[in-house]
Parts: sequence; C-alpha cells; structure tokens
Amino acid sequence: MVIRSYDELDREWSKLRNEHTHDRDGANNYGCFNVETSRNCNYVYNSRGCINCHNSDSLIECVQCIDCRDCAYCVGLNGARFHILNHEYNEEEYYNQLRLLKINWEVQADDPLLDDWGLGTPRG
Repeated sequence: MVIRSYDELDREWSKLRNEHTHDRDGANNYGCFNVETSRNCNYVYNSRGCINCHNSDSLIECVQCIDCRDCAYCVGLNGARFHILNHEYNEEEYYNQLRLLKINWEVQADDPLLDDWGLGTPRG
C-alpha cells in the first residue's frame, strides 16, 4: 500500500483503529459492567475510579489490580481480596474500615441500555 497524503493516512488509520477498538467504550474499557469513572479496564465489575485493572470486581479507586475483589485504594495487586491501601483485612474488618472512613462501596453507574428500556437511574 502506498499512502500519498496525510489525509489518506488519517482515513486509513481511522478505519483500522475503528475496526480494532469498536467494542470499547469512550474510556477504553472492555467487557466492563457497572463501572464509574474507570479507564483502560477489562472485565471489571461494580467498581469506580479504576485505571488499568483487569478481571476484578468491587474495586474502589484502584490502579493496575488484576484478579482482585473488594479492594480500595490499592495499586498493583494480583489475586487480592479485602485490601485497603495494599493492606489485607478480613471481610468484617474491611467493611468496618470503609464505614469508619465513610466510604460508600456501592456503585450505581448509568447504563445507557437500561435507560433505553426505561429501567435506568431516574433523572430529576
């Protein structure tokens, strides 16, 4: 392929990029459900404020955590559960600590698909 102009390069790049990223949302998340303000995540659920996390559930403000559940404000963990600031707690201690710090662990992200069916978050 010979590219003769920048416009042609830009068109071809846009086409190629769209073919390979059409299944990501605007924050470059893939396969995520019920996430708020998260970026570059794959298969993350019920989480908020995460960056580059993968295969995880119920994270709060975590970065580069993989295969984790019920973690808050952690970085670089793999296979962890009930951690805050990379420190491990048992389940009861974890939720007590979140309550003490007045951190709400529930996530209710807007889901445009549910909104289409009239089942989304009420707007007022």
